[in-house]
Amino acid sequence: MATVTIQDLQVMLTQPLNQRLIVVKIHTSEPGLYGLGCATFTQRFHAVHATLEKHFKPLLIGRDVSRIEDLWHTLMVNGYWRNGPVLNNAVSGVDMALWDIKGKMAGMPVYQLLGGKSREAAAVYVHADGPTIPEVIDSAQALIDQGYRHIRLQMGGYGGKQAAIARPDGALDGAYFDPR
Repeated sequence: MATVTIQDLQVMLTQPLNQRLIVVKIHTSEPGLYGLGCATFTQRFHAVHATLEKHFKPLLIGRDVSRIEDLWHTLMVNGYWRNGPVLNNAVSGVDMALWDIKGKMAGMPVYQLLGGKSREAAAVYVHADGPTIPEVIDSAQALIDQGYRHIRLQMGGYGGKQAAIARPDGALDGAYFDPR
């Protein structure tokens, strides 16, 4: 079988329910064969996007998709800045997309390539909040009624919506703000 190579790396920015997400799509030399990965870092999504488009894409075009470990190491040590959340999320998106391709080529889900199932399901948790204790309790009860068993309670809601500690006018997307 001929070597399957990376032909293109597409970065898709999306925002369902106001959650900024970055999806990496790696197109291969095999028609119709591609892989998807998640490179989301909501606080610095523009930086992850730039890393993928301007740095990783030119480096990856033409590379063998089966060299996942080699490509991971190349991406992690190729730049001056190493091991931070922007780089780690960008590398993760590429890594996931390459494993997705490997699974498709093998005709099996990635978890089978990695050793098989270790459990049938994973526990998840949801958030219940409200401005007062009774409203938090009502919110939690509604989630319990839907079948959730693990619930994080928070009174007052997300602090970023409060004027006293919200992002200042003119601050760039992703800029951190410490009101202290």
